Amino acid sequence: MELNFNLPLTLQLVSTAIMILGIAFGIQNIRQYQAMRKRESAIVMLNSFQTADFVKGFLHILELPENAGKNDVDSLPHDQFLAIYMVMGTWERLGILVYRHEIDLDLVDDAFSGPIIQSWQKLERYVKEWRAHIQRDTAMEWFQWLAERMIERETKSQPIPAYVAHRDWKAKK
Repeated sequence: MELNFNLPLTLQLVSTAIMILGIAFGIQNIRQYQAMRKRESAIVMLNSFQTADFVKGFLHILELPENAGKNDVDSLPHDQFLAIYMVMGTWERLGILVYRHEIDLDLVDDAFSGPIIQSWQKLERYVKEWRAHIQRDTAMEWFQWLAERMIERETKSQPIPAYVAHRDWKAKK
């Protein structure tokens, strides 16, 4: 039995196999990079809410009357007004990041749905009056968008506290 060894064909097959392996390796690297980027975004997001200024702003929001108007917010001491505005700006930027799929909506829901909804319930009237005052309907548009997404999710299924929903959770071994 005689073997015909075709060197050009063999080299072409080896070259094709190497190219396929390279593409598969590249795809795997891209997936790992995307997962790493998503984790880093989540960590940065969670850490950004652990500032004293953010906490003060959110506590000032909770002290507002339900559906506070422009006069209610504008009449606050300057430091309280700025702290509240900082929280609204944070929700605004978070809404943009969720919309652009930079941060996962489920993560935001797990971490901040309550504070976002509470902020909107307190500040919706203020935001709408402020928009009319500055004649700019896009002011705090992403804060509203994000709050509406959180409200929609809670309308579809009531939030269940993590200590109840995941009471049987076990760490991976």
